[in-house]
Amino acid sequence: MFAAGRACAVAMAALWLAGCSSFGERIPETLPPAVELDETAFYPQLKHHCGPAALATVLDAAGSTPEYERIVDQVYIPGLEGSLQVELMAAARGFDRIPFRIPGDLASVLTEVQAGHPVLILQNLGARSLPAWHYAVVIGHDRDSNRILMRSGTEERLAVPVGRWLRQWDRAGRWAIVVLEPGRLPATAQRSSVLRALADFDDQADGKSRLPAWQAAVQQWPDEPLAWMGRGNAHHALGLPESAADDFEQALAIRPDHWPARLNLAQVLLDTGQSCRGRTVLSAQPMDFDHPLVDIHAQLMLKLDQNCRATAPL
Repeated sequence: MFAAGRACAVAMAALWLAGCSSFGERIPETLPPAVELDETAFYPQLKHHCGPAALATVLDAAGSTPEYERIVDQVYIPGLEGSLQVELMAAARGFDRIPFRIPGDLASVLTEVQAGHPVLILQNLGARSLPAWHYAVVIGHDRDSNRILMRSGTEERLAVPVGRWLRQWDRAGRWAIVVLEPGRLPATAQRSSVLRALADFDDQADGKSRLPAWQAAVQQWPDEPLAWMGRGNAHHALGLPESAADDFEQALAIRPDHWPARLNLAQVLLDTGQSCRGRTVLSAQPMDFDHPLVDIHAQLMLKLDQNCRATAPL
């Protein structure tokens, strides 16, 4: 699926196509009667630029304020006259912020807004057979009028009835993200989606940014070995092998058969002159012959054994 900017330009004219019927939902009673993030920046959409404008809005809310033209250069695709979701998320990571997918339901979107996180969504303002894709940012709700509040297109405060809003969002696959600075997690954080988002962030970020991101995951899920692994890799990237070793050991304490953690720990011990200890760590758990990491295991064990023998007292 892609969101073409051509749709951003014609979307408002197609509103009537999506507004003829209602999903019949209301603002959940579990939420406050009204919430509005009125300090959220507003970037009026230029022609075909609903994607860059929406991304600029959530980046600003997350404390990152790149020049608007830099955002356009990274996410706007002239041939499509629009922006792809994957490009928006990659650009957010490039500006040292983390995009998190959130659950595709009304309560989750409004829970994030209540937590102070504007939510970037994709809408189809047309019909399924004649789509008009559009990006917007949810900044609040009002239960009395049963409306969702958004920064959208050239509208600084667009109030849309919940039923119409849900239909437009549903026709676009209920795609929604929050963009946060490293160290913060979504209010609706789900373990698998957060771990996936942090792993994707690792591919573009340096250790300084990765460390608080994984620290937040460790605090949220102290029983998750992948969170400790991520923090260990961040410590290692920062040149802190002792801290990295502690994290890898914690991951192994939770899950002894976690081979990436065992191999990483053994490698750190090799690098820090503790080859005999590393050999013990690696040999403590037998590896199956058909394991995908068996070649790495064999090469590392050989190095550990050679170094241990070389340093052993006569």
